[in-house]
Amino acid sequence: MNECRLNIKEAEDYLNGIPRFSKKTTMDNERRILALLGHPEEGQRFVHVAGTNGKGSVCAFLGRILLEQGHHVGTFISPHLVDITERFLIDGEQASEEEFLRAFHRIYDLCREREGEIVHPSYFEFLFLIGMLIFRERQVDVTVLEVGLGGRMDATNVIENPLVCVIASVSLDHTEILGETIPEIAGEKAGIIKEGCPVVYDDGVPEASAVIRERAAQQKAPAWPVNPADFEIVERSQSGICFRMKAGMLAGEELKLSFVADYQAMNASLAAAAAGILRQKLSLPGTDVLQPGPAWADGVRRALLHTSWPGRMEPVLPGVYMDGAHNDDGIRVFLEAVTRIPCSGRKYLLFSAVAEKDYETMIDEICRQADFDGFILTELDSYRALPLADIRGAFERKGGKPLWCFDRIEAAFSFAREKKGPDDLLFIAGSLYLAGSVKELLRSCRMQ
Repeated sequence: MNECRLNIKEAEDYLNGIPRFSKKTTMDNERRILALLGHPEEGQRFVHVAGTNGKGSVCAFLGRILLEQGHHVGTFISPHLVDITERFLIDGEQASEEEFLRAFHRIYDLCREREGEIVHPSYFEFLFLIGMLIFRERQVDVTVLEVGLGGRMDATNVIENPLVCVIASVSLDHTEILGETIPEIAGEKAGIIKEGCPVVYDDGVPEASAVIRERAAQQKAPAWPVNPADFEIVERSQSGICFRMKAGMLAGEELKLSFVADYQAMNASLAAAAAGILRQKLSLPGTDVLQPGPAWADGVRRALLHTSWPGRMEPVLPGVYMDGAHNDDGIRVFLEAVTRIPCSGRKYLLFSAVAEKDYETMIDEICRQADFDGFILTELDSYRALPLADIRGAFERKGGKPLWCFDRIEAAFSFAREKKGPDDLLFIAGSLYLAGSVKELLRSCRMQ
């Protein structure tokens, strides 16, 4: 049934018509669809990455390390900021519209042809299936796979034998789905751990670590903790940070990142630890798989320095940083970065949020912990948008700093850029939708 061919916008509109937070279909249904597609996941080698915050950055670091080592790397990430094809990276470059549409139409046609035999995939499941087809077509050596939500029941967890699992920071988010406590949420994240599969995890939250260790023991999976004490920040600037490893395969090495946020040192350390394990599972050209030597360490150092990740304390213009922080823990680490970036002038924040987040707590953290000189507030162009009146009311209840409110993101961003002096810093946070809208403005106006 090939008479209906959709263009990229029509395909994206079709996908957006699938409720993003509706009940998932079953794993058996997903496996049935994969079988009907010819099992595109078979023959691929996977790294599976979960976590509340930081998992996307871990994927970016790890993908770059593998690329530096000579591998052909696929990376499946979410969400996208501007183009839906950002979710499917091959060697760090997003898939083409043609590749996306070929994969999309295979699944689209299958759903129409087998209606009644299979359940239509959810929004995220559909994208995951697209990724499997694209990566098989491109014949990648290894696929870095980011969990969408949770882990145990996530669409990506249909993958049965990953080479290594990574669990980044665990904190409270999506509590209505994943549970109301850290141990409950950690249990969902730890659901990606498979029998005998090594797991590298952020050991910074004891409640989460205990759950991850228990799950690893049940699965007879080697567990590799990375603790915040395993590294120390030695230098900060407006262009990045430098940290020294105190433990692990890279102990004694000083590593530089083109990120200004301290939390990226943990994400980079998780990626490096996972890469060390992968050396024993992948044939990396010209390396000793038993002991990491100088060449391997140099490759990791180069990869970490040159890793970029849109919307994560990203410098989008001189003195303008954009971060996708959109929950309590994300805002907390965002604010830590804000306080540590050298600034001789004033600091302003452009902020918006989606309605289902605990925006009152986020705004309370912002007003208590950061020394912003004023807030530019706006409303997202989304059905999930938190009304501007609610945002303004929350800021007015928390403090007396100047507020400037705009109905449209374009007007808010334009005002923020005019308000910012040459020695001032402007930060953008509160929602990945906001980050994506600003990225689109920058691209369309050719400001970059």
